Amino acid sequence: MDKESPESWKGHFLISESNMMDPNFRQTVVFMVEHNEEGAFGLVVNRKSHLTVADIIPELDNSLGAERPVYVGGPVQQELVSALHSHLPEGPSTTCREIVPGIFFEPGFRQLQRYFEPEIWESIPEPRPIIHTFLGYSGWAPGQLEEEMRSGSWVTLQGKPGIAFHPNPEAGWRDALRAKGGIYKIFA
Repeated sequence: MDKESPESWKGHFLISESNMMDPNFRQTVVFMVEHNEEGAFGLVVNRKSHLTVADIIPELDNSLGAERPVYVGGPVQQELVSALHSHLPEGPSTTCREIVPGIFFEPGFRQLQRYFEPEIWESIPEPRPIIHTFLGYSGWAPGQLEEEMRSGSWVTLQGKPGIAFHPNPEAGWRDALRAKGGIYKIFA
């Protein structure tokens, strides 16, 4: 468990300890979107589902949506669609929040849907935004995350785009532990 304990874990990754038994969080990296006195909200960034964006938004079947994976954000409200992205050419929508530099949270998907149309996507200059779509989220009641932190369920790492948008999500947990350094490199 980490020695430091900020007032809020917002903008950090929670990296599950190697002995995590909960199958929802075994070898996961959770990006914390919010953490305050009302509870905590995050998205598992390293667990792809078997679905594509087109599977959950049928009108994107003939677009890039047929190729893009959907991530399992967590076990809560698995019908809820949200996204993390690196940037948008026109800037963020009115509902979007930049959690840490280079990681934006979009609580819905409609604002991003146009970026899955090939003609729009191709018109965006390089580097194009990275957009990860999620079903569900990870949530904690007031005090629950703090208790899990005290019990040693998680280690933390400051949020950074390279881990949130890892090119190989299956390796994300090990790479996050390596980035944490110290003894955690051994478990990686």
